[in-house]
Amino acid sequence: MSEFAELQAPSFGAILGRGILVTLLGIMMIVFTYASILVGDVLAAVLLIFLGISIITTGPVFFGREKNTWWMIVLGILIIIAGILGILFPMMFTVYLVYLAAFAALFSGITDLVAAFSGKVGTAGKVLSALSGVLGILLSILFLCQPLISAFTIIDVAGMFLVAFGVVAIIEAFVVRSAAKKAE
Repeated sequence: MSEFAELQAPSFGAILGRGILVTLLGIMMIVFTYASILVGDVLAAVLLIFLGISIITTGPVFFGREKNTWWMIVLGILIIIAGILGILFPMMFTVYLVYLAAFAALFSGITDLVAAFSGKVGTAGKVLSALSGVLGILLSILFLCQPLISAFTIIDVAGMFLVAFGVVAIIEAFVVRSAAKKAE
């Protein structure tokens, strides 16, 4: 193995540590679902506040073009207010975030259905695109009907994925160590 490859290859300890941390984070998200939702809300709200400040400070130039600053300042102030409200009322903010996810899923589902029936993809692509569109629309309906239950479900499913990824990383660490021993 070349020196460059040795420098680039992650070590057993790094992979194992990542796997353990991701697994623990996933378990904590599953066990402490409500706290995970609140932490996610606060992080999203703080992100909105920083985004609003960024928009206000870059008001005269946005995407490299001169813009009217008054509407950029108003937009920045509204985003900052949304972030502050998200911190003050986290469960209401959770509902709004789930509604946002629902509308994104609805938009994605509709565009997938349009792509399926537009004739620009092959037969297998049409079937998969149509299936994806229907599932996206159904998901958006579920999110709109039960936003709080959906938020808890999203956190639990994300925790399960993190546990799975963590376990895979732990297994990968031992495979890497085994391969390194065989290479010696």
